[in-house]
Amino acid sequence: MPTYTYFAKKNLNETVEGIIVADSQDNAVDKLIEMGLSPVKVEVLASEARRTEGTGPGRILSFARLNRRDLNVFTSQLKSLLRARVDLLKSLSILYAQSDKEKLKIIVLDLHSRVKNGATFSDALSQHAYFFPNLYINLIKSGEASGRLDDVLAELDNFLSKEEEFKMHVRTAMAYPILMVSVGVCVIFVLFSYVIPKLSSIFADFEYELPLPTRVMLAASDFFKSYWWGILLAVFAFIGIIVRMSGSPGGKAKLDWVKLHIPIVGDLSLKQSLARFCMTLSLLIRSGLPVFQALKVAIPTLENAVFIKDLEVVRKEVMEGSTLAGSMKKVAFFPPFLVQMMSVGEEGGKLEGVLTEVANIYTQETDAKLKVVTSLLEPMIILVLGLILGSIVLAMLLPIFQINLLIK
Repeated sequence: MPTYTYFAKKNLNETVEGIIVADSQDNAVDKLIEMGLSPVKVEVLASEARRTEGTGPGRILSFARLNRRDLNVFTSQLKSLLRARVDLLKSLSILYAQSDKEKLKIIVLDLHSRVKNGATFSDALSQHAYFFPNLYINLIKSGEASGRLDDVLAELDNFLSKEEEFKMHVRTAMAYPILMVSVGVCVIFVLFSYVIPKLSSIFADFEYELPLPTRVMLAASDFFKSYWWGILLAVFAFIGIIVRMSGSPGGKAKLDWVKLHIPIVGDLSLKQSLARFCMTLSLLIRSGLPVFQALKVAIPTLENAVFIKDLEVVRKEVMEGSTLAGSMKKVAFFPPFLVQMMSVGEEGGKLEGVLTEVANIYTQETDAKLKVVTSLLEPMIILVLGLILGSIVLAMLLPIFQINLLIK
């Protein structure tokens, strides 16, 4: 929907200007009149006009895809402005002016227009659910109801920062192993597709039988040279199947089940999910939501379909009057430690504090285990690649050693 800037008279001595979202310029004028204003000038926003013009590198760059980091920055900046006693509309105007992404500017403009026209901030956010998660919208709604919008934004900022920090740890830990594997695969590809075929013509003139490792290597090289396209096709087909399965509820549930039963990976995935669940539930309860409603919002934030299915059973039992700890005890993947801590929190009336503590414990355990795994993974990758490359070199040198022995 287009965005317009307007200059209008409020009364004989007062003028106002701002932005408004409407279907057309005439519709924008009608909206201003309904607001009790007398429009003097209504024009399409400059950035909106540029967006409708032709294509080019600048347009592609300005419409870069929004990501979680953009949400983190938006939340942090809005929190700071509200805590500085800047009102919401003025804060949104400031965020619009300093944003360098066109998509984000459009979202902020729409939020500004909806709030100015009487909508609540949470309702305005719900119109952009592709950018603002359900958890985010529900927390903002509870903050509006309790008059603690700035505090809720501070908690959201802290929550999003911790999630981003954990993801950064995972990416940093896995970057070097992935690089090593990629380089190793490229080296093996070059050897089998270019180097070994060159040497095979030399070995073809030998009058005696080649050693078994050399024959195996040459056979593998011939197969790779003839059917490399089939290997790549199989790899892409496998990736396509995984992507297609992950796009359907049934397929995703199967992939998540497999992920949980992979050694080491399954344990890491479990602890990461438990940490995220506890932190999210703590944040929701601390914001004033009852447990059953907090569960309804927190459960979809988990990325594992197996966990989500089991937790839906927990939520139903809690709605029927069961305690959270009693319901969780019936779910196999919840560790006894977590269930006992939940029970202590419920009995002492400090459930949100216990959840935060448990989330921190599981986050620290995940970080520690991830460091151990990556520290062991790197030498293992070096060892495996060394064995593969060493076997290839040995297979190429064995015929030469055999010739020297025969000459002697």
